[in-house]
Amino acid sequence: MRKYILMVLMSTLLLAPTAYAHTMDKTMLYTDVPATTPDLQEIMVLHSIGLIGYNGTDMALNPTENLSREDFAGWVGGFFGLEGSTVDELAQAAKNEDYVSTLEGDITYKEINTALFHNKLEFEKPDATLTKDEYISFLTENIDVDMGGHTLLQMGGFSYGPTGTIEDVVTGDETGLIIDGKTYMLSGHPRIFADSTEAESWVGQKLEQSILTTSAGHHHGHETQTTTMTAPTLQYIQLGTTTQVATEDTKQEQPIANATPRDQQQSSEAADTTSSSTSTLWMVAVGAILAVIMGIAFWKRKK
Repeated sequence: MRKYILMVLMSTLLLAPTAYAHTMDKTMLYTDVPATTPDLQEIMVLHSIGLIGYNGTDMALNPTENLSREDFAGWVGGFFGLEGSTVDELAQAAKNEDYVSTLEGDITYKEINTALFHNKLEFEKPDATLTKDEYISFLTENIDVDMGGHTLLQMGGFSYGPTGTIEDVVTGDETGLIIDGKTYMLSGHPRIFADSTEAESWVGQKLEQSILTTSAGHHHGHETQTTTMTAPTLQYIQLGTTTQVATEDTKQEQPIANATPRDQQQSSEAADTTSSSTSTLWMVAVGAILAVIMGIAFWKRKK
């Protein structure tokens, strides 16, 4: 009987909707960061390159909390490709490399300036601590600062990728986007800001921003930490929503509506999230009911 129940449960898992391997979209990044969060794009960019991550205990960001030195050190360790497979190990590796002087307490602007910006930035209050929200805004504002021929993005082994209309997609074991006749493959663990993770639905949409892994440099987290890559891959892609595309096509002919593009985007994202969640719940519920029914049937037969 156990064998049959196990087979039913496995079938239920196979019925559940799946995205491409290790893909993270805007609905599944953090448990406390909904798809309608105003700075979600900034969060996903920094998450994709490893400058924000998880705390090693759960999937929450806790954006209003102060950023601890330990969490910052763990993220920096991943960003620079240091040795370690857990947040604690990466944090200790970052401390050993003097990116931080201690893992106690909360990080300051001055310490972030030293660890990531070669002390190129100036502050009114360098010793002030900052929340994770403030950290995200701070890094976003300074991600392109020139530090003697390289930027923060380049230090991690990344560069900005292509933009433009997606002409076609490559699907199968790997996924790729065709833009201006050139194919760009997704990395093994891409972050996707889009209405859907189904690549076929991206055809005709506009790729607004992308980040590529470069042929050399550190690649954090689940990416293979290597200095040799056969070809750059897309680590982050940000697509315009259907609402945004329609707005762009008609904005020269139509008067501006009361709703802003951000309001329209958030409404579309919320609807997509609700629809996806409902579909998933229904499929899991049906699978669970089938498992119970078959379990009872086999139990009775055994009696």
